[in-house]
Amino acid sequence: MRIVLKSLLYTFYFIKISWKNYTPLLVYLILSQFLVMLAQNVFLVLLFFIGYLIISAPVVVNIFRNIILDKGIGNNYFEILNNNYTKLFLNRIFYLLASVIGIYILHIIILSPFFPEEISKITLYLYAFLIYMIYIYSRIMFILPAAACNIKKNLKDSYNLTRGKSLKIYFFYILIVIPYLLINIAISYYSEFYEFKEVFLLISIFLQIFFTILSTSLIGYLYREFLSPKN
Repeated sequence: MRIVLKSLLYTFYFIKISWKNYTPLLVYLILSQFLVMLAQNVFLVLLFFIGYLIISAPVVVNIFRNIILDKGIGNNYFEILNNNYTKLFLNRIFYLLASVIGIYILHIIILSPFFPEEISKITLYLYAFLIYMIYIYSRIMFILPAAACNIKKNLKDSYNLTRGKSLKIYFFYILIVIPYLLINIAISYYSEFYEFKEVFLLISIFLQIFFTILSTSLIGYLYREFLSPKN
């Protein structure tokens, strides 16, 4: 639990001193969310999700390097974006995304004969599958902090790194993911009953930035712990 608390405190610290880093994220999310509301197109949502991975890269890399390498927190977004380690990070994040999608499709193909045909019964299976996919992601996501440190790793490297520690990682990651998902669901639900949906939209945007920083710091602290000589 200490590492989660440390990540939470770091998040507030980073937000306070590094506003130049996440301002582009805030602008991007506001524009993209309002465009999605107007167009209501699923392909546009996917496009903006991919765009967010790129836009948020300098912030994520900055946090990883500060936590893992004890580098000072840079406050120049575009300078960080142009570095070679950020380019490697972007390469690895799309490699990870493609891998997760591939793993997801493969599992759906294998498990689909066991899913019930009734929609009401399949929901529980889908939730269970989501929890399982989060576990898989928690085993292979450590290629990202490595990339931020200018080290190119593959899925096998991350999987081996987390051997014997997978349940600990999963527990900590779930501990921040579940509240984030539940709050988002609550925001979407209650926004339907009020006229000013823009207020709920802004809350959701700030929450997304907060979660980005929190989850990144947690992964960074875990990765640093794995690299410790004691481990």
